[in-house]
Amino acid sequence: MSEYDGTENPDTPWREDGTSKHDNRGDEGVTGGDKTPFEPNPAERGTWLSAAIALVGLAVLGQAFVLELAAGQFWNDVFAGATLLVAGAYNYARRANGTFGSMGVAVLAALVGLWLVAAPFLLGAGSGGIETTSDLGFWTDVVAGLLAAGLGTYSAVRIRRRRRAVDVRPTAT
Repeated sequence: MSEYDGTENPDTPWREDGTSKHDNRGDEGVTGGDKTPFEPNPAERGTWLSAAIALVGLAVLGQAFVLELAAGQFWNDVFAGATLLVAGAYNYARRANGTFGSMGVAVLAALVGLWLVAAPFLLGAGSGGIETTSDLGFWTDVVAGLLAAGLGTYSAVRIRRRRRAVDVRPTAT
C-alpha cells in the first residue's frame, strides 16, 4: 500500500471535481443519498382512508361481542377486527403527522379484508370446520371484508403514487 503523495489520483472516490466513477454526482453535485423527502404529505392526504379502515375494524370487532357467534367465528372476528383497527390507526397517525402511510400496513389491511370475505365460506355451515351460527355475522364479515380489501388496496396504491411524486431537496451540507 502506498502513501498518499498529494497528487490527484483518478481512482480515488473523494475527488472534489465530481468526476469520480464512485460518487455518481455528475454535473448536479447531488446524489440519491443526498436527497431527503421534505414534508412529503403536508396536506395529510389519505387520513380518511386510514380512518375508514380503522372503523371497519371497529365494526368487525364490535359485532363479535354484540352478535351471538360460534367460538371460531367470534375469535376470527376479534383478531381480524383488532388487526384492521390497529392498521388503520397506525396509518392514520403517520398521515396525520405529515408523512406517508405504510404501504405494507395498507396491504396487510387488504389481505385481512380478503380473509374476512373467505372465512365465512371456509368456516361456514357444512364445511366440516367451525360453523357460523349467525347469518347476520356471516354477511357482516363478507361486507366488512370487501370494504377492508377495497380500502386497503386503494390506500396502498395512493401511497405508492405519492411516494413516487414526492418533492425531494438536497440536504444541507
